[in-house]
Amino acid sequence: MRTVDNAASANQSRWKKLRNDTSLLMRFAAMILYYFTTGRRLRRLYRECEARGEVFYVDEDPAESERRLR
Repeated sequence: MRTVDNAASANQSRWKKLRNDTSLLMRFAAMILYYFTTGRRLRRLYRECEARGEVFYVDEDPAESERRLR
């Protein structure tokens, strides 16, 4: 199993470990926020294209897809 601890982390101070943990927590929070906001937008665009019977390519820029569909 992979962990975020390594051999060097045993020598770190509590303050440094707390800073690392806080940084990791902030990255997780940013990822979750991104997944909810971008994911919601993509799901909405996908449903709109599906209702029109069109193909929606998720790996393309959604703004570009909207221009192409017009």
